[in-house]
Parts: sequence; structure tokens; C-alpha cells
Amino acid sequence: MPEKDPNANVNRNRVTRFDKHKKPHHPWRRFFKIVFGLLVLGIISGSGLFAYYASSAPTITRNALASDNSTKFYDAQGQVISRLGSQNRDYVQSKDIPATLEHAVVSIEDRRFYKHGGVDPLRIIGAAFADLTGSKLGLQGGSTLTQQLVKLSVFSTNASDRTIKRKAQEAWLAIKVDKDYSKPQILEFYINKVYMGNGVYGMQTAAEYYFNKSLSQLNLQQFALLAGMPQAPTLY
Repeated sequence: MPEKDPNANVNRNRVTRFDKHKKPHHPWRRFFKIVFGLLVLGIISGSGLFAYYASSAPTITRNALASDNSTKFYDAQGQVISRLGSQNRDYVQSKDIPATLEHAVVSIEDRRFYKHGGVDPLRIIGAAFADLTGSKLGLQGGSTLTQQLVKLSVFSTNASDRTIKRKAQEAWLAIKVDKDYSKPQILEFYINKVYMGNGVYGMQTAAEYYFNKSLSQLNLQQFALLAGMPQAPTLY
């Protein structure tokens, strides 16, 4: 009979102990690796597409942001008696805009206005989640106040023009505007830009049209109405 190897049992025990300590294979680990890989690929592809669209974005100028284009005619007392131009608008400088109105506009349109750089990732994520889950608040917009200003300045506001390409260009230009202008300047542009119904543009003109007062003479309720009106100017 062949001699038994005295170390056979020892080696077998070592293999058994090694197998016991070996980590079991989890199918979830492979699943997460695949998801992570797809996520990285999506980010890279999305960044490339964003850069491609941004490269063809239109130029945005201070004149386009301000749009104080109408010609005004004054009487002997300095009151506007007639306008010549495509838009009914009285431009108001940042220093003459009441702080209460600024706070109301930011609170309604873009609460993180002073924290983001023109585009707010948290707002975009929140909007996407609300849309996917069918929030009772309806479809949520991810545009910041700066993006809205860009859209009003250089893009069409028609629903049919809301394409991925245009949204990418809008975001890129919003980042540039936030870099080139201060937050008070951006608010000034926006407050003078928005449509307020009945052919009226800008909140200073709206104050005169609806209340026969300047912005400095309005009360809290009137500020709140003006700040919320751009969301649905015709309806309100």
C-alpha cells in the first residue's frame, strides 16, 4: 500500500479555512458597477453635448439685457406724454428699486439666487424629480432668475422652442452673465425686462400703469402682486 502523506490533512484543512474566509460573490456588486459605468458615460456624453451646443450660443450684450429702447417724449414738467418704440417701458436703475421688491422677486422666482452661479443644480434636480413623480404642484421649471433673463433677452419664449440645445445655450449664457454682472445688476435687468400684461414691460411701468404710482410709493401687497405677475401676466 502507498504511504499516506502526513501533511495531506493539514493542507486540506488550510484550504477549507481559506474558503471559509473568502468573501462570497454578490450579484449586486456587478449591478452597481454597471450602473456606475453608465453614469460616468452619461456624464461624459452630456458634458460633450453641452460644450457642443454652448459653442454655437448667440452673443449676449448689455443692451440686449437692458432693452431700454423706446424713445420717450416729455412735457414741460418732465412727465412722459408719449413713446416711440416697440415696447412700453420705463427703465428704473438698481439704486431706485425698493429692497422689498427685490426680496419679493427673489422669494418667488429664485430663492437661491444669491448662492448659485447662474445655474442651480439643486433646482434642476428638484424640477426633474417633481416632473417624474407627478408632483401636485405641476411641472416644475429648473430655470433660475438669470436663465429667465437670458431667455427674455436673446431667445424666443414659445413653448415649441424649448429644446435641449436651447436650454444648454441658455444655461451657458446664464453662467456668463452671472460672471460678468453683479447680482443687483442682474435683478435690475430682470425687473425692467419682464412682461407685465396689457403691453406693459418692466415693473416700474407696471406700477404706473396699474397703480398710478412709482415703485417707491407702493405698499407690501402691491409689491407682492408685481413680483408674482410675470409667472402669468395675462391671467393675473
